[in-house]
Amino acid sequence: MPSILNHTVELRHLLYFQAVAEHGSFTRAAAVIGLRQPTLSQQIHQMEKLLGVTLFDRARRRCRLTSAGDMLLPYVRRVLAEMDNLRSSLDDLSELKRGSLTVAVLPSLTHQLLPLALTKFHEEHPGIHVRILEMSVDEMERALVLGTVELGIGNVPPAETSLRYQLIYSEELVAVVAPDDPLARNKVATTEEIAGRPLLAPPPGYGTRTLLMKAFAKARRTPNFSLELSSVDVLLRMVAAGGGTGIVPASSLWGRTSKDYAVVRLTRPAFKRQIGFVTSHGVHTRPAAEAFIPIVRAVAKSLAD
Repeated sequence: MPSILNHTVELRHLLYFQAVAEHGSFTRAAAVIGLRQPTLSQQIHQMEKLLGVTLFDRARRRCRLTSAGDMLLPYVRRVLAEMDNLRSSLDDLSELKRGSLTVAVLPSLTHQLLPLALTKFHEEHPGIHVRILEMSVDEMERALVLGTVELGIGNVPPAETSLRYQLIYSEELVAVVAPDDPLARNKVATTEEIAGRPLLAPPPGYGTRTLLMKAFAKARRTPNFSLELSSVDVLLRMVAAGGGTGIVPASSLWGRTSKDYAVVRLTRPAFKRQIGFVTSHGVHTRPAAEAFIPIVRAVAKSLAD
């Protein structure tokens, strides 16, 4: 069977294949990449002939990936992402005067840590275009594996074994309650004490939710998740309005001085997590990311002190 390693399969074939797969139509893909539709169809047919497989089931108005095409797509995305990394890395060699950086972060880190770190980074490297994407832990790991982001800042160690990490800091999860809540006076609560309360927490897929489930399982309690929220800001407003007991990472409260809620430390067991940088193992970390990492680390240290 012909191989994708055959030198006659060219980069343009991969670009055209990805475009058709993402748009689900030869006509729409051709319009986006600036080719005539017959030319695009010919190029894809040539690629199929070289590989010895059919990549698309063609219908009158729409085309779908075959099993072979579905298998090929994530590899093509990674190859094209690596080519983008290579082009950007060559730009970055010019003293970081131009280039780009795409970072996936947990929503809980965007209130204080990221704005301060990005401000500092932009002061030092104004020519670098930075793209920040808020993601859950699961989404972040998938994006790193696919190569759609180059740096993640999230829970570590990652579940995906093909990823590597560097620890930034460790912290506890805390409860937030209304100021007149009985727990506000004690400032400490056990897992048993909050298990029966209506809890506000992130949805499944978020690291905080996973930690909560493990802690409650260890305490042999079943949590009552009355509301699922990915936004810490909305969660805090719900707590202030008497909507339940929120569970958030301590770092998500950095820089906040609201009198609308009280912070309660959780014990027996304590809810703990580690935050770190996550990258793909064996993939070159670009200079822009290398420059961003120490800035984030320094800002995190200053906020935690």
